[in-house]
Amino acid sequence: MGPTLDELDRRLVGALHLAPRVTWDDLAAILAADASTLKRRFDRLSEAGVCRVIGQIGWGMHSTAMPVHLFVDISGKTPLAVLDRLGALPHLQYLAQVSGDYPVYATVHAPSEQATSEVLDRVYALPGVQRVITLPSLRTLRRGAGWDPRLLTDRERRNLLAIAGPATEDVAAAVPPDKALSEAERTVMSMLQQDGRASAAGIARTAGLATSTAHRLVRRMLDEGWVKPRFEVVSEWLGFLTTFVLRFRVPPGRTTSVMRSLAELPQTRLIAHVAGDTSVLCMGLLPDRTALATFIDGDLARIDGIDTMGIDVVLTERRRYWVDRDSVAGIGRFHAPPLLRA
Repeated sequence: MGPTLDELDRRLVGALHLAPRVTWDDLAAILAADASTLKRRFDRLSEAGVCRVIGQIGWGMHSTAMPVHLFVDISGKTPLAVLDRLGALPHLQYLAQVSGDYPVYATVHAPSEQATSEVLDRVYALPGVQRVITLPSLRTLRRGAGWDPRLLTDRERRNLLAIAGPATEDVAAAVPPDKALSEAERTVMSMLQQDGRASAAGIARTAGLATSTAHRLVRRMLDEGWVKPRFEVVSEWLGFLTTFVLRFRVPPGRTTSVMRSLAELPQTRLIAHVAGDTSVLCMGLLPDRTALATFIDGDLARIDGIDTMGIDVVLTERRRYWVDRDSVAGIGRFHAPPLLRA
């Protein structure tokens, strides 16, 4: 059982999902609340492990490879024991126990294809791992940074997006920057990774940079999408108790239309085109399993182009986007992927 969030807490969380770097003054005007009150509430929620703002860096900044999704069958060990062993390996972005024939689901995003191969080799060698299905990502259309929990009124949402700008399509690819990052750029990017709300003045003081330099670099990284502020929260404490994983088989030529139809549904957080015996992998959040049944028989049933579908329910989520989490203890360590060297 997590902390009790009142209506203002929930609206604050909903707003920061859409605009993680919005100023307290702008947010106060939208939510009709005092700016200092909102900051105190955010600090309280952060200290309680409810939420954290981090920086999602472009894939090409930390890897030359694409992620690989793993479904792991086990034998002789419990799923939680295998999760613990997986969590000790490098480059594990996501970890969960799920329902179904493969009780462990994980995502590996290593710095290179060679490093990916080495991690997968270690996964296969773990005690308890019997069989692994690997689904390499080919393309993504949505990631968790763009998820909207719909906790604002329509008017509040319009006013917030008028300030923050409309959400952009979160397509990701392992494309490196045009030129190697300078040491100052690496420093600023690393600091924005750890704190997506870090100010240029605060970064300048900590990194020993001129304020004008820090301001220019922060602005450039945000404007050019090198770093995307990302709001992380214990979703169970917001009332989203059911995380689901869907695996679709889609005929060639229909993949893009199916993915775009899924992206229009507010329940989805991740949509990826993958290789293997699955065409499209989709993750999302709902209040409960009854809502999941309604979602499957209603929203998904109206999407043309789906041949077959597999459904798993997440039973225990240990890590999401590099951030350890627990439905009781809250947000934990952020295993930020290190930046590549030229």
